Amino acid sequence: MAKRSRKKKQQPAENLPDDLLVEVLARVPYRSLCRFKCVSKAWRALCSDPGLRRKRSPQALSGFFCYARGGWKNKLRFLNLSGRGRPLVDPGLPFLRGAWDGSVQTVDCCGGLLLCECWKRSCTTSSDADAEYLVCNPATEEWTVLPALEELLQPRNIIRLGFDPAAPSRFAVFVLVRDDGITRVEIFSSETGRWTSKESEWGDLTSVVDHNGSLSLFFGGTLHLTTHDSSVIMVDAEGNTWRKIRMPLTVADTSDYGYIGQSQGRLYAMHMDYTNGNRQLSVWVLEDYASGQWTLKHTASMSELIGHDEL
Repeated sequence: MAKRSRKKKQQPAENLPDDLLVEVLARVPYRSLCRFKCVSKAWRALCSDPGLRRKRSPQALSGFFCYARGGWKNKLRFLNLSGRGRPLVDPGLPFLRGAWDGSVQTVDCCGGLLLCECWKRSCTTSSDADAEYLVCNPATEEWTVLPALEELLQPRNIIRLGFDPAAPSRFAVFVLVRDDGITRVEIFSSETGRWTSKESEWGDLTSVVDHNGSLSLFFGGTLHLTTHDSSVIMVDAEGNTWRKIRMPLTVADTSDYGYIGQSQGRLYAMHMDYTNGNRQLSVWVLEDYASGQWTLKHTASMSELIGHDEL
């Protein structure tokens, strides 16, 4: 009896109802959830249940998506920052390739979600008219197909995904319609399930840098992009707020592009100065959106930090 009593005390989870276990498992890290599948057949079924994935959706992963050298199409990678084990998600997206058996192309990624363009093998051609766009969560293997939109299929347009893990119940997709400049923006809201068209308020001939899908980011409910005239343009997910702010002087006065990033809810600008062979890195922070005031935070000589041979 004492042995049975000790065994019972060592397995308290067996006394919990399944609905309570689901609430607990929905809050554990993704890596732990994968390990819990090995506890028993019952736990494996529970951890694989679609209802549990919906409760977790979307949860930040211990890593990030990136594109490999040599072209970013079909080269999506996931870097596991836990320092051990295999990647927590399969960047080949087999759950999508089972539904769209033709081709799956990753267009953009943001906050752990992916924007993909998919074709079915049954289509006799691989024309853009046969493509469907969707937003998926590779951690939960769930996706949302976007309503058809002609502007999605025009190669000259720029498509961006906006998702903030701090607001996990919604995402947005932006289509920047280009002519000589950005003329309007089509915005999809996951909350309404439809597209909204907004005329651009950035001014005529605004040209966005679109180099290998970089130089843009989404945070605070706002999409940020860099332009060819060394500015940062912004539009919120509702298309109500439009801003254009010049980048720091040392960035704006060069022919190279500045890069942007975010940390702790603030916008940062980065630039590498290649003059005089010194390779000087400068990092600025936008202190005030209203005034467009930037403050220099850090400078570093990359030649000294890394060495000439590594640059």
